[in-house]
Parts: sequence; C-alpha cells; structure tokens
Amino acid sequence: MRRKREVVEGQIYRKLGPSGGFWQVVAIRKDGMGTQHAQLKRTDDPKTLKTLSVMALLDNQQFEIATEA
Repeated sequence: MRRKREVVEGQIYRKLGPSGGFWQVVAIRKDGMGTQHAQLKRTDDPKTLKTLSVMALLDNQQFEIATEA
C-alpha cells in the first residue's frame, strides 16, 4: 500500500537545483477550487515568502523534505 505524504506547518523543504535554499512551511490554505497551497518562508531570509501548490512541494524533482515538523 502506498503511503500518502502530507505537508504540515513547520516542515522544512530543500529546493533542488542551483538556486535552491531551504523553505519552511508557515501556512496551508485551500483556494476556491479546493486546491491546497503552502505558504513558505526562506529559512535564511524570513522576509522572503512564496506560495506554491502542495502538489509542487511534493514533487521530488523540485523539492525534498529536510526536516519533519
């Protein structure tokens, strides 16, 4: 059986690639269509925020989990 991964506040993800960096999940929200999005802050610059769909964050070609909440 395949285990479903879950994104929760406090988790830290590493962006893969040359412009990577570490991003911490600060909030999870749903849009009007029901799609979940994660608001992230850069760990080395907390003023830098971005919002991504949870599906993009769980894409192992874009991000990998660094720490569990």
